[in-house]
Amino acid sequence: MAAAREAPVEDPLQNFVRVLEKRDGTELRLQQYGSGGVGCVVWDAAIVLCKYLETPGFSGEGAHALSRRSVLELGSGTGAVGLMAATLGADVVVTDLEELQDLLKRNINMNKHLVTGSVQAKKFPS
Repeated sequence: MAAAREAPVEDPLQNFVRVLEKRDGTELRLQQYGSGGVGCVVWDAAIVLCKYLETPGFSGEGAHALSRRSVLELGSGTGAVGLMAATLGADVVVTDLEELQDLLKRNINMNKHLVTGSVQAKKFPS
């Protein structure tokens, strides 16, 4: 199982990109903020869930279990889990507070070439 790795990017605010390698060799790139609340970083639990979503034990044989499914992620933070689901064919809405919308949208844009379903960010509560 490939681990997530950090790709340092020079930034005076200490922002950096976390790289999560998928089973197919592609990489999710997730911008994180160097300071802020709990929604500004990729949690280890998010990485574990992302890896689980890719496992044959979750998806079974044949088409992936998330393909063409609707997914709503509440409190998405960086959007890691929702983006992983979208790369596996799900139609995803990632949500978080107003102050995290720019981060969510940045991460969606950085990974849109990997999305085989759909993904959009929405403010919550609206």
